[in-house]
Amino acid sequence: MLPLILFLRHLLGTIYNPYATFRQISLPGQDIRQIIFIHLLIFIYFLLTGLLKTGFSNPYLLTIKFNSLYFSSYLGFALVIFLFYLGSLLLRFKNFPLIRIILLWSYSLLPTLFWFFITSLMYLFLPPPRTLSYPGKIYSLIYLAFSLTLLFWKIILYYLTLRFGLRLDLYKISLISLFIIPVIILYSFVMYHLGIFKIPFI
Repeated sequence: MLPLILFLRHLLGTIYNPYATFRQISLPGQDIRQIIFIHLLIFIYFLLTGLLKTGFSNPYLLTIKFNSLYFSSYLGFALVIFLFYLGSLLLRFKNFPLIRIILLWSYSLLPTLFWFFITSLMYLFLPPPRTLSYPGKIYSLIYLAFSLTLLFWKIILYYLTLRFGLRLDLYKISLISLFIIPVIILYSFVMYHLGIFKIPFI
């Protein structure tokens, strides 16, 4: 099957049936080229974000902004993969399924990517400051509901990544999460302090 068709099928699957889709992705022999399209979308997003914030007038600032956003996002990606690896060591796994984890975690970036895309579009079409009028309050409620929905979706994909990537049950996923989550919080704080991400791209 062509990687693009495979990607589109799995993209829809993560929305409508994430459990069965992640189980399918975790099977041996999956074409890793399918995640090229996810990472291409990430590249496009950060390029557009850099253009939105700096414009074409200063290519130097555009390059700095793009590089800081793009490479920081992959620092977060590598950090999570590394934390999964440490978790597998704590559970005394002999073989860490790196390719399988990369595949699954790449698909788990979809909620993050959607949130950043939609938030940027909202910023473009409805820039702050936003009033406390009824339309403003309705917008805030819709945005909150949208964000919570994608957060819930993200949590599901995080769970499924560990469930099918490392073949863990709920108890072991909870144990690993006890040290993964504090590290992610620390990473988020550092990114915020450096002015790169207000919300981490993870």
